[in-house]
Amino acid sequence: MEANKDNPEVSVIIPVYNDPYGLRDTLRSLVFQDFPNDEFEIIVADNGSTDNTKEIAEEFIIKYPDLIRTVTEDKKRGSYAARNKGIKASKGSITAFIDADMTVDKDWLSNVLDSLEEHQADCLTCRVEVYLKEETLFEKYNKMVAFPIEEYVLKKHYIPSGCSTIRKEVFSEVGLFDSMLISGGDREFGNRVYRTKYKMYYDSNIVMKHPARTSLRGILSKAFRIGRGSRQTYYYYPERYKRRSRNIKNLLYFLPRKTTLRLAITMKGNKIWDEASFAEKLGFYLIDWVTSVASHIGYIYEVFREKGRGE
Repeated sequence: MEANKDNPEVSVIIPVYNDPYGLRDTLRSLVFQDFPNDEFEIIVADNGSTDNTKEIAEEFIIKYPDLIRTVTEDKKRGSYAARNKGIKASKGSITAFIDADMTVDKDWLSNVLDSLEEHQADCLTCRVEVYLKEETLFEKYNKMVAFPIEEYVLKKHYIPSGCSTIRKEVFSEVGLFDSMLISGGDREFGNRVYRTKYKMYYDSNIVMKHPARTSLRGILSKAFRIGRGSRQTYYYYPERYKRRSRNIKNLLYFLPRKTTLRLAITMKGNKIWDEASFAEKLGFYLIDWVTSVASHIGYIYEVFREKGRGE
């Protein structure tokens, strides 16, 4: 089903795969925006979900047929492929991305558009507030290390795709996300944008909310995926990402190293770390070490996949 609007100003795209409850939360926060309903559309970009994610989307489409529609990308697995599908189907001159399970306040879209204009930005990102549900050690660790977005923009020259707003003309100029990458596609895309005339901007006054990962499995799964993406970006773009080349036999990658936790600790006002007990701090270091190992294993996995393909 499709929304009836032909020329909305903004297309909000939600890539999703097997996350019905996260999608429900996200849609609930989007349908009550204080932005005029005839000036934006919501596109659920389903990546071939096999559970009841599609049913959740349909429930909202029935209630808001002029606002929400779905597209499906089931030929290519990955969030970047789903985002690209949404971009191609979008009608707005501005594209805003939000991941399923993220939520926003009712003035989010209005604030985003105001900030784009005020700062004359072409690509905008904002602060992501990670919140705890159960106060577990894993959640606290995830909250400490997740989303150092200002550093991404200022030092690594990209904006995370799940909390980004991008003018449509940028895609026409630099192309879409590289759907070959399982992770790191937002950095690769952002680095392309950085070399152009287009401006990226981080607005700390705009907030999007994201639940903390609740289990070690979830944290390690992401780390493994990041490790794979790191190898893939080097493999596909060796001249641009030489620093991502690794000797997989180097045992140093299995030892505790400088990681995101140390960065988080040095940041001012890290309340979780300051209030943690000695045992909790040891637990954080252990999680951090295992996470870095999982990332390297993901890198090794991708190297062997290349060899298996005879590359």
